[in-house]
Amino acid sequence: MRVTTDFSLAPYNINNDPAVLVQYLLDAIAQTVGADYAIVVGRGDDRRGLSRIAETPTEHEDAYSSVETVLKTFASAATPSSAPEVLDGKGLRGTGFRSAVLFPLSMPDDMLGALGIFAVKADAFDSEALHQIAPSVGLVRLALENMTMYNVMAQNMIVTQSIQLAAREIADNPSPQHIVNILRDYFFDAHVTSCALLLFGPVRDDLPNGPFDYMEVRGTWSKRRGSGVAVGVRFYLNNLTDLLERLEEDEILVFERAKDIRERLDPLLRAFLQAERVRSVTLLGLHANSRKLGVLFVGTDKRHEFTPQELHSYRTVSEFLAINVMTQMLQMQHDRVQQGRAALLDAVTDGVIMVLPSHSGARVLTVNQRFIELFELPSGSYQDWSLADLLDRLPFAEAQRQELRKTWLAIPVRDPSSQKGEFHLINNDGHPVDIEWYSAPVYQDQQVLGRIYTFHDVTAERMAQRLRSAFLSRVSHELRTPLTSIRGFAEFILEATGDKLPDLAREYTEIILSSAKHLNRVFTDMIEITRADAGELKLNRGDAFMPDIIIDVVARMELMYKERKQQVVMELDDDLPPVWVDIDRMIQVLQNLMTNAIKYAPASSTIHISTSHITTEAELPPGAPDDVILPAVMVTVADEGKGLTREQAEKVFMPFYRTDDAKQQKIEGVGLGLAVTRSIVEMHRGKIWAEPNRKGREGGMFVFTIPTLERAQESEPRA
Repeated sequence: MRVTTDFSLAPYNINNDPAVLVQYLLDAIAQTVGADYAIVVGRGDDRRGLSRIAETPTEHEDAYSSVETVLKTFASAATPSSAPEVLDGKGLRGTGFRSAVLFPLSMPDDMLGALGIFAVKADAFDSEALHQIAPSVGLVRLALENMTMYNVMAQNMIVTQSIQLAAREIADNPSPQHIVNILRDYFFDAHVTSCALLLFGPVRDDLPNGPFDYMEVRGTWSKRRGSGVAVGVRFYLNNLTDLLERLEEDEILVFERAKDIRERLDPLLRAFLQAERVRSVTLLGLHANSRKLGVLFVGTDKRHEFTPQELHSYRTVSEFLAINVMTQMLQMQHDRVQQGRAALLDAVTDGVIMVLPSHSGARVLTVNQRFIELFELPSGSYQDWSLADLLDRLPFAEAQRQELRKTWLAIPVRDPSSQKGEFHLINNDGHPVDIEWYSAPVYQDQQVLGRIYTFHDVTAERMAQRLRSAFLSRVSHELRTPLTSIRGFAEFILEATGDKLPDLAREYTEIILSSAKHLNRVFTDMIEITRADAGELKLNRGDAFMPDIIIDVVARMELMYKERKQQVVMELDDDLPPVWVDIDRMIQVLQNLMTNAIKYAPASSTIHISTSHITTEAELPPGAPDDVILPAVMVTVADEGKGLTREQAEKVFMPFYRTDDAKQQKIEGVGLGLAVTRSIVEMHRGKIWAEPNRKGREGGMFVFTIPTLERAQESEPRA
């Protein structure tokens, strides 16, 4: 067969529509091989039928009708890797043609259509002819691919524009139902008759990706019933585990026949499909940042094959939708957290301020309602106020305000230490108010995020302490006078009469004198505890060395412990740093602890007193409190008695507390000595505690710490 290469066609203008290029190339191919009819077809929008893109001669309806079945059969069987197919008379029976060659037109992963060349003459297309037109066929494929990509880009542009319009409306109202309505208005073609947005639940913070028990309908629309039907209904997922796994893997599932999944669904969801007469279904998984959110359901009431372009648009929409759903969920979660924090802060009975660092100093993040009420501030938001500006609004006397400014503004916001103090003010009604404040760092991921201040109204407690102190002072005055008289007369009788008193009278007089002395000690201890709690016990502090005080106390009590044939072993560190203490009060502390050891340890036993310099928490014994001020001098007084249980060790410093053994053995005392001891130690900013019995160690052990002179001077002025 002789092939001509004389093209008399008009040159193709690159600015023309791609379909014009296909027609140009097809005319050239037909002319080159002497075809009687040639056609280029593409897949229809529904992916089933064929659409004519170009043919020659043009509008040859009879020819197309005769070969349409041949083209459909070839296009449905062809794959991107298929070779051209040459047909003879048998394959073309009934078409009017006796020879043909069909070329698949494809992209690497998709069939675009086919090119068919037909001739009335038998054996019209030999290998030389096919080789001659191969480049042109390749150009037709490229042109068709460009047309497809152009259509995809145009579709994407439409989707993008729709998303931009939808985003504006969603920003004004991000509710799920409104999102579904926007999908209806901007994205769905006419064949879509129903849509539903379903979100997984319940959502747990520790398991954000399930497993989930149900999907809850959050927004719906259908042509039959409008918007919002069945919102709030939950569909349980008992039989859909594998379906959800497929959806998670493929992101989109298409069911051309809804009945393929209807029987597996929850009865409510099945009834919904039947009521809406759903025939075909597309399910799109909604997920953002690897988090499962839910499912978008799209249905039609007629059998429909969703095209790749359509599914691509839905996938794009689902990604956009997932972002919005995720944003709304995070916003709702943030709002709940904020509301919960606000409710929690407002429920607190103390005033609270939280501050964050800024270039200009501490700035207020939040204040609770109690703080506003406590300081009688105008209602409103104080967020972003500087701490200094807020201080200026508080009802303080100017001298007091300057003192607090000096204290609070000197505390770095990221300082890991805690601070506390107390101040007095007069409220708007003229009533005095006593406030305790406490400041501590707030941590996030082991980093200091900011600082919190709490304010506790202690007016009632201080008033009670003052009343108690006044009452005990009055009682002390009223009772000590007759007690002094009773004690004096008893001593006079015993000294003046000597052996002249009958034995019974002398015994009773000695009991009277002993009881008067005991009552005097009890009243003294009660008054000292009350004065210490009320802050009225004054300390006359000075530099001192703890070993010197201990040696002095042991010498004073020598007769007492030797009377019980006990011995005292002292392990004192001569290199201890000095402490800043009231020496008389320290003597009182050590005398109380020594007396306690002497009374409760068995006769002929040993009492151990030791000292050490503590600079780090690791050097403290296991039972030490968490808030010991360091560096400090630690003193331990241990005996060989029965010791204390853990419960007794926690209660032993309570006023009037006595162990069952002390009561059974009728050991002298009313349980005030250790309470007084604790008050004195804590007034020196020290800590005292009892070590309970544990495996490998038994016996009574009391430990107390006193900050070193240098540490004490850092936080309070010397007298």
